[in-house]
Amino acid sequence: MKINRHLAALSLTIGCLFTPLSTRAGSQHADHQHADHQHAVTEIKAGPNGGRLIRTVEPHAEFFVKPDRYAQITFLDADGQIAAPSGQVVSLVGGDRSNPIKVSFAAVDGLLRSASPLPDQPNIPIILSIKSTSDAKTVRERFYLNQSICGGCDYEEYACTCGH
Repeated sequence: MKINRHLAALSLTIGCLFTPLSTRAGSQHADHQHADHQHAVTEIKAGPNGGRLIRTVEPHAEFFVKPDRYAQITFLDADGQIAAPSGQVVSLVGGDRSNPIKVSFAAVDGLLRSASPLPDQPNIPIILSIKSTSDAKTVRERFYLNQSICGGCDYEEYACTCGH
């Protein structure tokens, strides 16, 4: 009998503690409609050349691998238009950890182009380091360079926009 009272008191206490949390969570959405936005859904876009869009750096950049296996970095302004590089320093490390490849980039025709082609391997781990200015903190973007074609969005897997 005493145990039943303790359990009842405990369940009432727990119920009282969590009731304000559950009503508050439901009321977050009572003050607006969802027609103009979705929560926790990020729209994934490809870059202007069909490459991987890197939004962790300003200005945003696109990583794209050309058919000749050279990588190119294209910077984009606030409107998503191509902007010439202005002092950014980009480097790439990838491949096997025991024998990584290191690639630097140089400005060519209003974009940054890799100094050497990337190896022709099916799924290369990539660490792309971008420094926007000489005094800025280096931003690192990590991904796998998988160049097979995605069945959902028709981009290469490293630039996939369907979010699978």
